[in-house]
Amino acid sequence: MFKLIINFHIVIVLFLSYNLNAQLSGTIVDQNDQPIQDVFLSNLRSGLHTHSDAYGKFVDKSARANDSILLSILGYKKRTIIVESDVQESVSINLEEDNIILEQVNISEPVNENLQKIDTRMNPVQNSQELLRIVPGLFIAQHAGGGKAEQIFLRGFDIDHGTDINITVDNYLPVNMVSHAHGQGYADLHFVIPETVDKVEFEKGSYNVSKGNFATAGSVNFKLKDHLHKSQISLEKGMINFNRAVSLIELKHSKKWDIYGAVEYIRSDGFFESPQDFQKLNGLFKLRYKINYNSGLRFTSSIFSSNWYASGQIPEREVKAGRISRFGAIDDTEGGITSRNNLLIQYYNSGKAYRNFKINAFYTSYSFELFSNFSFFLKDPIHGDQIRQKENRSVIGWESSLEDRFKKSWYQLAVGMRTDLVLSNELSHTFLRTEVLKRKALGDVTENNFYSFAKWHWEHKRLEIQTQLRSDLFTVKYKEKLFNLNQISKHSEFIVSPKLNAFYSVSPKVQFYNKNGFGFHSNDSRLLSKDNNSGLLTRSFNSDLGVQTKPVSNILFHIGYWFIDLEDELVYVGDEAIVESSGHTIRHGLEAGFRSEIGKHFSLFGDASYTIARSAIGSERENFIPLASKWTATAGLNINDMKNFSASIKLRYLGNRPANEDYSIIAYGYTIVDVGVNYNVRNITISGVLDNALNRNWNEAQFATLSRLKNESQPLEELHFTPGNPMNFRLKLGINF
Repeated sequence: MFKLIINFHIVIVLFLSYNLNAQLSGTIVDQNDQPIQDVFLSNLRSGLHTHSDAYGKFVDKSARANDSILLSILGYKKRTIIVESDVQESVSINLEEDNIILEQVNISEPVNENLQKIDTRMNPVQNSQELLRIVPGLFIAQHAGGGKAEQIFLRGFDIDHGTDINITVDNYLPVNMVSHAHGQGYADLHFVIPETVDKVEFEKGSYNVSKGNFATAGSVNFKLKDHLHKSQISLEKGMINFNRAVSLIELKHSKKWDIYGAVEYIRSDGFFESPQDFQKLNGLFKLRYKINYNSGLRFTSSIFSSNWYASGQIPEREVKAGRISRFGAIDDTEGGITSRNNLLIQYYNSGKAYRNFKINAFYTSYSFELFSNFSFFLKDPIHGDQIRQKENRSVIGWESSLEDRFKKSWYQLAVGMRTDLVLSNELSHTFLRTEVLKRKALGDVTENNFYSFAKWHWEHKRLEIQTQLRSDLFTVKYKEKLFNLNQISKHSEFIVSPKLNAFYSVSPKVQFYNKNGFGFHSNDSRLLSKDNNSGLLTRSFNSDLGVQTKPVSNILFHIGYWFIDLEDELVYVGDEAIVESSGHTIRHGLEAGFRSEIGKHFSLFGDASYTIARSAIGSERENFIPLASKWTATAGLNINDMKNFSASIKLRYLGNRPANEDYSIIAYGYTIVDVGVNYNVRNITISGVLDNALNRNWNEAQFATLSRLKNESQPLEELHFTPGNPMNFRLKLGINF
């Protein structure tokens, strides 16, 4: 394996020395001399097009003297240049920022890329919860005091905290945790400071081989800013003793260096009767150094710590009887403490346009301790059923990749690995957080993922074909430490995931697409201690068929049908230290949406989805998938830069869902409206946010749960819920300098 890696890098170094003879080549930068990626360059004579790469470089081999080249990208003014000679190299082109968005959308781009570019500019992220909500059709729920990772819903999946969605930061730093104490794929994004996010990149389904484990329902990447245009300090105050302070400071900016730091602190009691005492501290340091014109280094480090109390999920029967309010608690000693420190180092060599070599390495140190009580006094009528889930983890990994163009095609090759070392992964029965009554599970986990992938994209006039192949080898080891047994279970498994995507532009206004791919998610490695022959990897098959169109210059519309087949999966239930099979499931549905601009200052957006999610086993009356959404919708109106004033009205709707397999218990839907306003005066910004503007009573998290209260002789299964926030106003003051 070591010799293979060395040979791989030698070949890359030799390959980079090869000189590509181009007709027209150069670099596209913004007003701050920063490279602009994905600029659309259209040759008006030949009708052919190309794009700038990740470093702003481009090549147009079809260009001839006197050709007109039209450059366009969202957020910048269009520009046309005239080719001066048949061979013209090292051209530097500056683009000027512009508020116009939809006019610059190119239908030849995939619909998810168009949406993420539009939404990042139309709906900038305001807080950490909105980081994921920018994905159309994705809903989240917080049900443990603000410090726990959000529960995620997408395409008929109750993803829990990340089992079927791949989440990364800066493409290479993984957020998901394998074999986590609370659940497989646990993805806590609270270490990300929203103001440092440059753009949110997402794709539904499993159609990108660079996204491996957990990319079943989709993937999301949060790209952080490489530099700051200005430093900023902001203070935020809310109605529920919510206080937030953020500072982003530019430390150095020159042709070779970009360095900045950021700090975020939050303190909140929440809207529950028992104060949450939620506290969070974030720190970020980011450095970019240009070694020369073609190569450079990026270094990112971050720290995060959080602690809180929670009122948990409460039984519906107690609220209806009036014994507690919607914001009361049965056990208000729930909560936890967690921390995460990250390092990410990236080296790149861009060579000629489209020829890029990258080496990325990351390290994460992580700790987690969570106290929960879902069933109250069902198992222990004296002390209660409180549990503690705890772990300490180190994650280390790297990836090397090479990409280049060959005639009408583009390709990428990559190899990498990730290792998780988890010490004392624990589940214990506790009393009031302070006393351990019984340990239910305790062990060490070592999990390795070795992978490689290849992409090949071919374009010919209006047609683009993408073929991709990924291979993954997992090796896991679990050391059982309960009762000092020190038993070791080992397992390895290999999987290959091919993808095939096609895009056809009927005209400059209409594009059809069909995407197909096999994906997978890994199951918790602790299941090996229960059954050494269990399958570690669960395969899925995904397919999307749809169309996007621009009937007029200021409207983008898309509609598509999707399908996901997920084979039998074994899930480690962290709350019980047992393994359950969820069986073979099939999900399919329709999605549609639009983006529209009205004049220079108004924009509208809307997305809706309809989903059928069923188990492939069992009778028709008992094959519902719990918490799978059927109807979802989001919509909004934005007012942008109208005499220093901006505002937004956003609506999100989640329909009723089954809480259990026979739909006898209903997880109730909701419609929530949020309002935001901004006013800029020179370098000062005053913002106001009104959450739940209509002050609706709604359930944010809901589960069908078997529980027993202390005064009850028999248990009862019914709906348990965490209430959503009531109407809440937050005021923010920001200063740029």
